[in-house]
Amino acid sequence: MGIADYLGHTIQCECGKQHTVEIQTVEISRGALEEVADILKKDGFKYPFVVSDQNTYRAAGQRLVAQLEEQGITVGSHMFRTEGDLVPDEEAVGELLLNFEPGCDVIVGVGSGTINDLVRFFSHRVGLPYYIAASAPSMDGYASTGAALIVNRLKTTYTCQMPRAIVADLDVLSTAPKEMIAAGFCDVVGKYTALADWRLSAIINDEYYCDRVVDIMRTSLEQTVALKDDIAEGKPDAVGKLMEALVLAGISMSYAGNSRPASGSEHHLSHFWEIRFLLESKPALLHGTKVGIGTVLITRLYQLLQGAGLNSESIRQVSCPQRENWEEEIHRTYLAAAPEVIALEESAQKNDLRNWEQRIRVIAERWPQILAVLDSVPSDHEIETLLTTAGGVVNPAEVGISADLVRQALIYAKEVRPRYTILQLLWDLNLLVPYAERLTG
Repeated sequence: MGIADYLGHTIQCECGKQHTVEIQTVEISRGALEEVADILKKDGFKYPFVVSDQNTYRAAGQRLVAQLEEQGITVGSHMFRTEGDLVPDEEAVGELLLNFEPGCDVIVGVGSGTINDLVRFFSHRVGLPYYIAASAPSMDGYASTGAALIVNRLKTTYTCQMPRAIVADLDVLSTAPKEMIAAGFCDVVGKYTALADWRLSAIINDEYYCDRVVDIMRTSLEQTVALKDDIAEGKPDAVGKLMEALVLAGISMSYAGNSRPASGSEHHLSHFWEIRFLLESKPALLHGTKVGIGTVLITRLYQLLQGAGLNSESIRQVSCPQRENWEEEIHRTYLAAAPEVIALEESAQKNDLRNWEQRIRVIAERWPQILAVLDSVPSDHEIETLLTTAGGVVNPAEVGISADLVRQALIYAKEVRPRYTILQLLWDLNLLVPYAERLTG
């Protein structure tokens, strides 16, 4: 099935859910920017407000505005002028508000992660639909509903809306910086561990799980991986397949009703590093770069548990995890973000020993099923080969992530989301700390 087959209708699935997606148009092709005017006219919009930054304006924004005006469409626009990377914070949202042109009936973002987050949030707050014209295949958030902003110097994700249209011109995407293309590929490869984590939680916690959604994501993942060499070379057709996978990740999340199909423990590590870099005023890393590094580490954890020689009887003998000084450790590790993390655990209670006792019984009973999931994850060597072939980073130190920060992430990143993954399973088995120390030696 192509992306168009998922748009505009509802699927009554065997999982018991009705799957639907709000996106109406996805155009991924060479020269796709030229289609924006027709899409706007088809949707009945007459006065778009185009948002870009200095880089994305040069890459596609200037051309898009000119093409729209050539088609007789009145255009309002704003370009962020910043020194260094644009930060999606309160100041950026305020700048959009100050420069927004009243009377505009749709917002068109030109960019990737940051612009997409800002435009999604802003359009939702002013009650307008939005389009996104992608400038790079660098992340899987194009088709999601979450807008990640930096508020009070902390990352906060707001549930907003999906774009009405996604336009990806392969002539633009294939000439994006290679590190951004590699980041998008790394984000897709991260689905190996995300899907395995989802399956673990379905087995242990009876969490909702949909085979149809998994098949969509896994098929797209495998098709993308098969094109790693062409993606590394920036060949337009291969980059187009990468972009399709990134959009399908968003559609899969919409079908599932959460981010499970695309985000697991590898993303928890990424979020942890993002928080720490932000609090320490370090330059941000590309999301997909962090996810790729996280995926390598998580596959190593899967391998360690696979080879641990555990069985149902030995699991029943596991002693309960120690929770003394937990809040103190969270304050030491999460710094200014600690209160939010502590509040999340107070709500989720995933570390409550009564919940642990219930889970450990299930883990022992269903250990053969869990082993099958462990066996399904590619090795760290396979993941490293995929990522390096496509130009991705696999060594944390190469991008300024120290061994100590890796260790802290492996032990404490599970606290950033109330979601069961391999990290929580290892905590349940009293193996998380020794495995983290083993990997960071």
